[in-house]
This record gives sequence, structure tokens and C-alpha cells, in this order.
Amino acid sequence: MSSRLCCDAVRWVSDEPFPGWVEVTFTDADGHVWSVFDKPPVFATTDDLTRDSPFPVAVELDCEILSIDQTVVTISTLTPWGVSTADGRSTFTVFAEQLRYGDQSG
Repeated sequence: MSSRLCCDAVRWVSDEPFPGWVEVTFTDADGHVWSVFDKPPVFATTDDLTRDSPFPVAVELDCEILSIDQTVVTISTLTPWGVSTADGRSTFTVFAEQLRYGDQSG
């Protein structure tokens, strides 16, 4: 089952490398806000994420569910896009309601 973490694109970082670079944030189950950076198509559910977007923009990040424990879910952001924080973290515990499954849209 495919899953996607609900996040916010908070700023356009750079036009290079093409097609640009964006900062996206999300909050884990402990209340820690994490930032990840990548190309807009990794996060955007449409082609509307551009340097001129009215930030913040609600986006989603594909992820892999590693485990489920009642209302919290441990995920990895390495699959399928290799996304991690600047210090290399890619495993997070989030609330189940922060995830979308299958073909659901925001």
C-alpha cells in the first residue's frame, strides 16, 4: 500500500538544479519540526509548486510504513525518493492521521 506524509512546502530555495529546490517541513509525533529539501516534483501533488507559489503550500511526501503502534506510525522517507534531513535522518514517528494511503488526495 502506498502512503504519503502530509507536509508543508515553506520556501523556494533555489532555481538550480533544474527544476528547482524547495524546503518542506513536517512535525513528528513528539512535536519536533523537521525540514527536508528536494526537487518540487518529489513533493507536489500537482505542477503548481513553483518559485512564485504562495508559501506555505500543502504537499505530500511518499514514504514507506515501517511499523504501526496504535495511533503512531514509524515511516521511512528513503523509499522511493531517497529523501532525508540535512543530517541524514530518514526514519520518523508520526501520527496516523498525518498519512494518506493509496489513491486518496489531500
